[in-house]
Amino acid sequence: MTQDEIIQFPEDTVDVASNEKTSRRRTRELALSCCFEIEFGNQDIQKIIERTIESQNVDKTASGYLENAVATTERFRTKLDEIITELAVGWKLDRIAKVDLCILRLAITELVVGFEDPTPPDAIIINEAVVLAKKFSTEDSGRFVNGILATVAKDKPRFIKILDLT
Repeated sequence: MTQDEIIQFPEDTVDVASNEKTSRRRTRELALSCCFEIEFGNQDIQKIIERTIESQNVDKTASGYLENAVATTERFRTKLDEIITELAVGWKLDRIAKVDLCILRLAITELVVGFEDPTPPDAIIINEAVVLAKKFSTEDSGRFVNGILATVAKDKPRFIKILDLT
């Protein structure tokens, strides 16, 4: 993938209710796209975010969410990978599908750190991650993502400590 390419998602993911507002689900998909590109070695995070916002006509509110989601997730990437390694029993990090890894990083960050105020309920964050996994990954990814995120949601104080947020 070149620096000027982004992952293109199907047209049906666009929020058809409004031309002006970008849906939160669509914004999560775009955040996933950015994180996926970063995963494959494209390290200019700000350029990736800016290109995505411009090419996808992301509105101002959604662009703030997108930028915060990607930047915050990348900031905690090492610790997030430690959490995922611990919770994905029997799986080495390099064996987890890259898209699942990106979904997990984003969702764990949203669960533990939050991208907006107020942060959506845990069930919504988990459901959105499962939807992304089912849409963009393997047949079993939804269950895998759900299991890990449910564990994080049940013991948030522990994961807040791991991310050094206390």
